[in-house]
Amino acid sequence: MSNAALHVSVDRGLATVTILGSGKGNALGGTFWDDLRAFMDTVPTRDDIRATALVGEGETFSVGMDLRWYLVRLRRAERSHAHTFMDDDVRHLQHAVSAVADSPKPVIALINGECTGAALELVSACDIRYASRHARFSLPEAELGVVADLGGLQRLPLVINQGHLRELAFTGRTIDAERAARIGLVNDVYADSAALHEAARTLIGELSRHPAHVMEGIKRVLGETHQEGIRRGLDHCARWNSTHTGADGLRHAMAARLNAVAP
Repeated sequence: MSNAALHVSVDRGLATVTILGSGKGNALGGTFWDDLRAFMDTVPTRDDIRATALVGEGETFSVGMDLRWYLVRLRRAERSHAHTFMDDDVRHLQHAVSAVADSPKPVIALINGECTGAALELVSACDIRYASRHARFSLPEAELGVVADLGGLQRLPLVINQGHLRELAFTGRTIDAERAARIGLVNDVYADSAALHEAARTLIGELSRHPAHVMEGIKRVLGETHQEGIRRGLDHCARWNSTHTGADGLRHAMAARLNAVAP
């Protein structure tokens, strides 16, 4: 597996997936999505892994989708007249996030610094979320003229109430770790990155006392009730953005966003 976009290490039953991404701030692009899905597909058969932790490299979890990477993909699709590209590609990315949610073993997000957009949708697929006091969260897709479509709108209602989620999705505003804990977005807040990793090691020690098939059974029972609704919601989002925004609209919105933040 390529280690350009993520790095995996396993220690005492905990597989730590460090997000490197394809751009500054561990932006999610390049081979990240395929590498993540490929790794998650191996987890069920690995006896040395009892749980997986997702963490960002350095002081940031992830700034979200790599807009430069995706903009290039949109331009190529337009030149090749691939009219179904946006719909097909969103489903491809959705599958990577769903591979995290569908893992039969617990997945923990260790969130330090920024966790924006697609990154927040990714951590919504995790079972447990720990944050450092430096963490901050936002879901700014509306600013690009699209509906968040990687599962956040389907999975976050299982984590936080509808009022808080709608506020995040409608406004795109950023919330800090304290508020994230208050609304239930994260399980707990720790002083720094080192404390996050220590919390994960403590958790894996507790999980390892229980049979693996019991952990899998808990995940299946908790997830089964909501699976059909999540699948329908993901399909609806993919079709909605493809129909209402389209590749051309998204390309212009991403280019404007990049120009706005350029130094």
